[in-house]
Amino acid sequence: MPMAQPAAARANDVTGPRPPRLHWALVLLFTVITFGLFFIVWMFIQSIWVRRIDPKSNATGVLAIYVALVLVGQVLAESSGVGSAGAVMGLLLVLAGSVVSIFGFFSMRRSMLHYCNQNQPGSLKLSAALTLFLNVFYFQYHMTRIAERTTDNAGPLR
Repeated sequence: MPMAQPAAARANDVTGPRPPRLHWALVLLFTVITFGLFFIVWMFIQSIWVRRIDPKSNATGVLAIYVALVLVGQVLAESSGVGSAGAVMGLLLVLAGSVVSIFGFFSMRRSMLHYCNQNQPGSLKLSAALTLFLNVFYFQYHMTRIAERTTDNAGPLR
């Protein structure tokens, strides 16, 4: 039989779907072991959870554009000669993809802040600088904390 939570503990609860729960250091370790592939997969897992809490979120689509731009840019740069127009175009596509990723991560940040702070203002604070530089790992740290406070028994992200 579950024990009743104290009122103070319930005041910090967040209702809704639970975010993916994996320690941020494991996300970093798996990213290193897989040469960045896990980062891309986990980024989409996080964006899908954000879509569940904010159906208007466009982060998944924006991050898909990011991956496409970087892949096309890399292929173009690698297949062209050094200093050629194709190599320059490839680098520009990679740069454009990187800029697009920033929009995707800040879209996720905005949705997470709204979700957590709509009933309890100030319950989640996300640094813009850490979002910019550590994005997936920083979000995962906070998602694990949100998962611990989530009262819905929907379970982990499916």
